[in-house]
Amino acid sequence: MTTPQALRLLEHRPVGRDAFHLKLQRPDWTWKAGQLVSLGGKQPNDQRDYTIASGENDETLDVIYRLIPHGILTPYLREKKAGDTLDVLGPYGRFTLRDPSRNILFCATGTGIAPCRAFLRSTPGLSLTLFHGVRYPEDLYFQDEFQSVDYHPFCSREPYDGVTRRLTEALRTCILPEDPDVYLCGANEMIYEAEEILAGRGISAKRIFKEPYYYRAWD
Repeated sequence: MTTPQALRLLEHRPVGRDAFHLKLQRPDWTWKAGQLVSLGGKQPNDQRDYTIASGENDETLDVIYRLIPHGILTPYLREKKAGDTLDVLGPYGRFTLRDPSRNILFCATGTGIAPCRAFLRSTPGLSLTLFHGVRYPEDLYFQDEFQSVDYHPFCSREPYDGVTRRLTEALRTCILPEDPDVYLCGANEMIYEAEEILAGRGISAKRIFKEPYYYRAWD
């Protein structure tokens, strides 16, 4: 799709300390789980990319975003209410599910959980191990949807189940799925560190797929 489509906002709700879930009417185009859309703002150059968080056959197009108070787009998004419209361009991107028959290790920080949610809603029954790293327990988005997989949440600023731990700390010592495809999504720092750890544990770079979201100190 080369021109934006105005989609009606059906629901806009908080899902964490500073994150929000947009549910938009389903567009007249299809997407693959893991692909991106670009959301428009007040000005033509205000658009930003977000991974679709809903499944390929869901009735809505879902996006989760983290509010950046001094950012260009997210303060504009935060003002939107049900019934408003947003300009949406897409889909595009290649962070898609390669082989659903293989064991999968998905490592996400923050809103990088979005494509994992899309994978699971699009292809039920995946053999998937999920590591989700956030700062606070409130930011474990969609936690109730991951009970059917091998789910490992980690919080670095406040304890979760009595433990404070970074995702990559656990990745150094955990039991990995046998010969997995690995998907890394979220903070660039996590991705760089995870690649080094996984290489040290014998995972081929050819089996690692990544979608960097942002640069920041994420611990």
